Amino acid sequence: MQAQRTPLAAAVALIIGGGAALAVPMSANAAPSPAVHTSGIVINEVESNGDATDWIELKNTGGEPVDVSGWAVKDNDDARDFRFPSGTSIQPGTYLVVDDSEFGFGLGKEDEARVFDAAGTLVDAYSWAQHAEVSYARLPDGIGEFTQTTASSRGAANEVEAATGSVVINEIESSGGEPGDWVELFNPGVGAIDLGGYVFTDNSPEDETHRYALPAGTTLQPGAYLVIEEAAFNFGLGGGDSALLFAPDGTTLVDEHSWTQHAATSYGRSPNGSGAFTETSEPTKGAENRFAGTAPTSPVVINEVESNGGTPGDWVEVYNRSAVTVDITGWTIVDNNAGHTPAPAPEATVLAPGEFFVYEESSLGFGLGSGDSATLADASGTIVDTTTWVDHVDVSWARCADGDGDFRATSASTKGALNACSDVPVETPGPTTPEASPWTGSPDVVPVAGGITLGEDMSGLEFQYSAEGSTLWAVDNGTGSLYRFDVAADGSVSAAAGWEDPKRVRFQADADNPAAAGPDAEGVTVSADQPESVYIGSERDNSDKGTNKNTILKVNLRDATGTDVVATAEWDLTASLPQVGANTGIEAIEWVADSELEGRLLDENTGAPYDSANYPGANGLFFVAVEETAGVYAYALFDDGSAGRVATLESGLGGVMALDYDESTRTLWGMCDNGCGGTSALFQFGMADGSAGYSVTHVARPAGLPDTNNEGFAIAANETCANGTRAAYWLEDGVKADALKQGSIACAPVETPAPTETPGATETPGATETPSATETPGATETPATTETPAATQTPGATAGTGTGTGTGTGTGAGAGGEALATTGAEQFVAVTLAALAALALGGFALLRRRDA
Repeated sequence: MQAQRTPLAAAVALIIGGGAALAVPMSANAAPSPAVHTSGIVINEVESNGDATDWIELKNTGGEPVDVSGWAVKDNDDARDFRFPSGTSIQPGTYLVVDDSEFGFGLGKEDEARVFDAAGTLVDAYSWAQHAEVSYARLPDGIGEFTQTTASSRGAANEVEAATGSVVINEIESSGGEPGDWVELFNPGVGAIDLGGYVFTDNSPEDETHRYALPAGTTLQPGAYLVIEEAAFNFGLGGGDSALLFAPDGTTLVDEHSWTQHAATSYGRSPNGSGAFTETSEPTKGAENRFAGTAPTSPVVINEVESNGGTPGDWVEVYNRSAVTVDITGWTIVDNNAGHTPAPAPEATVLAPGEFFVYEESSLGFGLGSGDSATLADASGTIVDTTTWVDHVDVSWARCADGDGDFRATSASTKGALNACSDVPVETPGPTTPEASPWTGSPDVVPVAGGITLGEDMSGLEFQYSAEGSTLWAVDNGTGSLYRFDVAADGSVSAAAGWEDPKRVRFQADADNPAAAGPDAEGVTVSADQPESVYIGSERDNSDKGTNKNTILKVNLRDATGTDVVATAEWDLTASLPQVGANTGIEAIEWVADSELEGRLLDENTGAPYDSANYPGANGLFFVAVEETAGVYAYALFDDGSAGRVATLESGLGGVMALDYDESTRTLWGMCDNGCGGTSALFQFGMADGSAGYSVTHVARPAGLPDTNNEGFAIAANETCANGTRAAYWLEDGVKADALKQGSIACAPVETPAPTETPGATETPGATETPSATETPGATETPATTETPAATQTPGATAGTGTGTGTGTGTGAGAGGEALATTGAEQFVAVTLAALAALALGGFALLRRRDA
């Protein structure tokens, strides 16, 4: 009997759907009992973990004797079929116990007890996910639900106390899981617990819209999980937030956990159910938490698993990771089904160092399930390795790196060979808060005027200037929706005509599928060369949230006449960007005109200053920020759907959640959220010696801006300046009210170039600006006599990671003078003198950008 309960990896929990709002936990009675049989016979108590015997107790709850001759008792395997002998009957109100010495099989850790009448009709059934500490029994006797007991009552009425359950918050997904944020509860106790009326909330428990009461009748069985979905609690969880669980009185705190930034995966208790919270190796919604474990010690380990029909079927690959030959004769593989017999390796199976052996399904004698495990034991029966998965993976489940790495889904099956681990995700940089200069505008930040209503998954912002009236664009990542607002002279916003409701953006592949979930829209930008279009940056398809899909979508505004709009063009950048997690890809996008970059940006493909002639038809570059790497990547997009990566910028931050290019200071802003204290990286192109490259400085957020999950940022055009400042906007993710906030930033002063300026000797007229007839060569550069850049800034000195110096000389001789000063508003002004002089004489290029 005990051999049939060989310890296995923890069973994967079953989640029974409770509609979109609530996922009900795997419970001890996961397979519900049928309606009470007309005979009145019920399973009344079960002992599956007996020191001597396992047993099943039946009770006759009816008023007449019941002849059970020929009735069958089974566990979860139909092949195990015990029949009561002729003449067996149960009197009214009495009990009949049958144990493993009679039915001939043991009851497993995860098993079922079933009773059938002589005609084969199911009379009653009860299943469990783990052994009870004592027994599982109906309380009240004969009629109640099954629960764990404090003492068994074999052959007698169940009149004991039910074991006491408990509940903890066990795992948290705050960054857009499947299908949204969620919180997992777990019962580590030995009895069921009634969670009806328990209250879940985030870090705003005083806000009634952020309080969710669990429905009456919600019961959590011991060892079971309950997942509360975002669709049920109806608010998102932010990058800096809390999960709080209160008793039904609404004030007694039962459990809590707080975090300061999104996890790359999820936050979970380690060990499962009892330990401290830490980042998991992957989300395990409704199942035991997983963490990056220590390297295995066995010389031979499980290395790759195919559970979804390989060639010719399922299989488990083992690998000799040691430097010595190992005889694995008799070593066995088994899954998590206690009814399956472990499958041994054949006689004289010897593995040389680095050699593989594959247990085929035909030799295993069983297939592998979508939520299953594989356990390897040596010839003595000692378990040496195990791996568990929650669902089938697309290809295979394998160690990366071979022999000692963590298990993950691979991109290619490599049966009997080294694993395809080339797409291992890039390690997430740790959050940093570099030394930053103070904000140059007012410290005050307030919710924007206008009383607008937004979704709670807002991500990207873009300010589009026009002398006739400016526009503020915003996107919602949860629905893939695009918002368009008119901006008044005082900075307040209102929905543009025809945009009272946002437009849902759809992939081209979903043109004929209005119900499609759409892109996970994280950023938005506009291009002066395409005034009738808006560009969306997306990190995945919301209908497949487990797969990274870094895509730029072009939306033609003339097509946006209804509630939805299908992209007119798409560029998939996934293959050319670092391979990252599904929810840690493109977070922001920003277009910058060629005229801003010619000769100043270093082209990583040529090693020379950027020359737009090398990218005909691109008409400016699109910069995208990737959350996991905190890097910013410049791309040229072409009409045939292809794209070319031109440059890579390092922010020196723990993440970049928003991008905005300020033409008036020629500065690309990369803003981090509360993972970095709201600090921004400021990129300026062109070095002090006139060569191509970039420098990075950092600026703190305004003191009045809450350090929350701000994922959108935009600066108003310098033309909107009033009293020395212009508007700046922030967009917070995860809230419904006051998501859009407004503050101010210092204006960039406009100055007239010195009249003695002559064309710079290092600039070829017309070579980098078109048309040359409208622009005086060199006139856009501030004379060297008005600026001494080396005295105020050593390029890259404050970041240490982003100097990116080039080997070629840029076409703008004064580029280095535009590197940001390192302190305060006074230096901010010094930084902008050269670019602002360019505005006065070279406004042609700027107006092309602004009139989009």
